[in-house]
Amino acid sequence: MLTVAALLLLAAALLVRSYQSARQQEKQIRERYQQMRVALSAGDTNVARALFAPDFRGGANFDMLDRFAKPLGARSTIRFSGSQAVVCPERLFHYRIIPGGHTIEMVKVDGAWFFTGNVNID
Repeated sequence: MLTVAALLLLAAALLVRSYQSARQQEKQIRERYQQMRVALSAGDTNVARALFAPDFRGGANFDMLDRFAKPLGARSTIRFSGSQAVVCPERLFHYRIIPGGHTIEMVKVDGAWFFTGNVNID
């Protein structure tokens, strides 16, 4: 009985830790996304370029991001797995059941989130 209780306690601790880590990752993605929105609104291409992952800076497409990086709100979603993230500024539902919406891709490099410049238009 004691072994079962210890295993349940360990499982609960791991779930709490996983949840806290996920919340922290989402917070970092939201902050970086907001930094990009501020840079784009100010027309500051130097700051915007620095928010792109090093491998993507040469082909940075500010126009696409400026057009589709809308403010995050209640209908926004952020999905991430490992070092990949997808931000959907405004989730839509086609025919009221099929999820959709434009998405913006991000990648984690050396512990920080950066934009790839990939915008998927839906």
